[in-house]
Amino acid sequence: MAYDLEEQESLDQLKAWWEKWGTLTMSVITAGCLAFAAYNGWNWYQRYQGNKATVAYVQLQTAFVQDDEKNIKSLADGLMKEYPNHVFASLAALMKASSDQKAGRIDEARAALNWVINDAKRAEYDAVARVRLAGLELDAKNPQKAMEIMKGIAAAEANAPMVLDRLGDVHLALGEVENARQAWNKALAADANDGYLLALISLKLQALPDPKV
Repeated sequence: MAYDLEEQESLDQLKAWWEKWGTLTMSVITAGCLAFAAYNGWNWYQRYQGNKATVAYVQLQTAFVQDDEKNIKSLADGLMKEYPNHVFASLAALMKASSDQKAGRIDEARAALNWVINDAKRAEYDAVARVRLAGLELDAKNPQKAMEIMKGIAAAEANAPMVLDRLGDVHLALGEVENARQAWNKALAADANDGYLLALISLKLQALPDPKV
């Protein structure tokens, strides 16, 4: 798709903005995903404190806070292997993916997120894993693959703020500026009550070129 000079200048400015702030926005989304996952995990912890999986998960949380990569890997791998259908196994995989991504082990991060999607059998974490996996593909300059990942999100989760926000990122990476604008505006509406992503999405919308009249 060809753009006129004014549009191209706006897009160049947006690309420059993304190069400066893109990593931060990805980090914010990752933190939000983990916060959502941890909230659900804490509810399970309160109900099943005596479970062996719970003990391992609490140890994993400690390792994660301390950035203890060795124990993050061993504890997460153990939960994923021994309790694959347990909620804490999915949470463990998400934590492992975050640790791997931070350390630059992108293939390992992909594998952990794909495990949540394909093997964990916990539908409530599928969207979280897909949002984060799509982010990895965007970082790797694979926007088409990111879009394919996003298309797999269940209809019930499709209007969640974090999903719509990531969808806007993917549309933008594909050069679909108006689709990105629509996704981010929907994300703002979906986030109206909580406002968790309000500032971030507003910045993205402000950086877009003006729509054609």
